[in-house]
Amino acid sequence: MDFIFPKLFPHRHFTTIKSADNMKNKSQRDSFFQSCSLNSKDLVLAKQVHGNNVKVVKSSDKNTIIDNCDALITDDNSVLLGIFTADCIPVLISCGSGKVKAAVHVGWKGLYLWIAENTIEILKKDFCINPKDIKVYIGPHIRFCCYKTGYEMEDKFDVKLVDSKLDLSAILFNKLKTYDINEIFDVNQCTHHNEDLFFSYRRNSCTQRLLSVI
Repeated sequence: MDFIFPKLFPHRHFTTIKSADNMKNKSQRDSFFQSCSLNSKDLVLAKQVHGNNVKVVKSSDKNTIIDNCDALITDDNSVLLGIFTADCIPVLISCGSGKVKAAVHVGWKGLYLWIAENTIEILKKDFCINPKDIKVYIGPHIRFCCYKTGYEMEDKFDVKLVDSKLDLSAILFNKLKTYDINEIFDVNQCTHHNEDLFFSYRRNSCTQRLLSVI
């Protein structure tokens, strides 16, 4: 199997693993999509900048990379949304019946700059989504077991580090809970720790990337 597809999350999505190869390579990505009976031309990607910009996309954006953003939202069922990661958190969001969906790239900078909150606020204001109807998938990323940081992170996130380690997913989880989002599905996989399964930038400064799609 070349991707993780958690059964508990109710809408179709996946995160690739190492055996699928580098998803930033377009020809490799096209080949992988074909093997999954998906059309890679339906995919919209974000040109991720570790910021807090959220872009709403439509069918005319298919087969493009949207500049200067780290989150994508659409209410077009024909559009696939994708996020590249190699330690950061891929967050996929389904709302209600699944008509509205989002894909969010969450590193520590984006987490600090409120990328998750910005995405939810746009879902609320522009799409009239009740956060209680939001379902969230948290994909493989560098976990507390492996993520050592500087102690300046304590002030940024109002947390206490343990052995210099920061728990990104716990911070994200708490942010989601402030919106009364209760359906959060975490695959609980560490990209840095599981070398056989995942690319990890922190482990070896790799240029390869995993792809999460909804």
